[in-house]
Amino acid sequence: MGKWNQSYGFLLGKVLQEMESKFADGLASFDINARQYGVLLFIEGNPYSSQKDISDKLQIDRTTMVSHIDHLEGLGFVERTRNPNDRRSYSLLITTKGKGVLDSRWEFLIQTELDVLAPLRDQERQLLKEFLVKIWNGI
Repeated sequence: MGKWNQSYGFLLGKVLQEMESKFADGLASFDINARQYGVLLFIEGNPYSSQKDISDKLQIDRTTMVSHIDHLEGLGFVERTRNPNDRRSYSLLITTKGKGVLDSRWEFLIQTELDVLAPLRDQERQLLKEFLVKIWNGI
């Protein structure tokens, strides 16, 4: 047994890399990547969030977040509106077009994850998800 398969980070990273690579194929026609899809999901579930809020919650550096939002706005998937409580920041909303992208790719995302996690039984996949949620909530 080598050291490479004793590192949680390495193993989680490789599984994530495989999921993102497969999912990217299904997003290419929309000109977005997996992280931008995740940003859209967050905005859908948290309307009127600021870029800073999204950046903090998703742990994406602010410069990258601005780039993601500029790109998504340019595609017509999100819209910025002035925050009435803080004129220096914008609130973000998903557009009908952005919602369409989320909806059309959701089943593909789920199938991609199931394909990558195919070596696990249903119960093991559910346990893995519970553990990951517990870790995420504890961060």
